[in-house]
Amino acid sequence: MNDQNAPISRTWRTKVAAILREGQAGRVFIRQRARRDWASLTSCPFDSALREVIADALEDEGLIGKKHEMDEPGETYGFIFHFRDLAIYAKVNLTTPEEVVIVYSAHRPLKGEELL
Repeated sequence: MNDQNAPISRTWRTKVAAILREGQAGRVFIRQRARRDWASLTSCPFDSALREVIADALEDEGLIGKKHEMDEPGETYGFIFHFRDLAIYAKVNLTTPEEVVIVYSAHRPLKGEELL
């Protein structure tokens, strides 16, 4: 594990999970690539399902993530979680100060289950 991989704070996980579960228009944005990757991986084309499985994954107290810098301001983490028998890599941003959630990625991990 490198220096950037660490447990994701409970505060961030709780805020993001709540926003994802609300699914309020204008507060959750799922990038087209994440939507396509999720649908092809799971045969489930619904944004609501993706929001829910990410929210469920964020309940894991030991969830390890890697911080990323994105074009949009905020706190972004990439992390791996399991859904059914699949490992899924997600990258999610909680923007500041608006507290909007952006889902950038939802696909199979590209390097095994290692965060790079």
